[in-house]
Amino acid sequence: MQDPELEVLIDRLESRTDFTLADLDGVLRALVFLLPDTVQDEENTAQRIGTADGAMHVADNAFPDWDVHIRGRAYGKHGRWHCTLRENGKLDNDAAIGLGQSPVLAQAVLAAVLRLAMILKRD
Repeated sequence: MQDPELEVLIDRLESRTDFTLADLDGVLRALVFLLPDTVQDEENTAQRIGTADGAMHVADNAFPDWDVHIRGRAYGKHGRWHCTLRENGKLDNDAAIGLGQSPVLAQAVLAAVLRLAMILKRD
């Protein structure tokens, strides 16, 4: 996968509310590409990572001991969620920060994980 493909995937995560299992399978493949040692396929099926709990499990496996900040409002079907992954939530000297936003909480978390993994893979 190339960076433009990953950017398109992140953009879709952040803008759509109707992700299918096939779409989530693409997210899973991106996670395996970016974070091969942290994603266990048997635990992170496409269906599981589409849930808030599953997405948080992915974030925890990918970036253990990092701070996860979630904020947003639940507006029925069309909420607006923001997720920030920071190595140290108390200081402002992080080398990289993962940011994601989406109408769906799980997708905001996954977007933040993918964005952070892309940043760290470049370095």
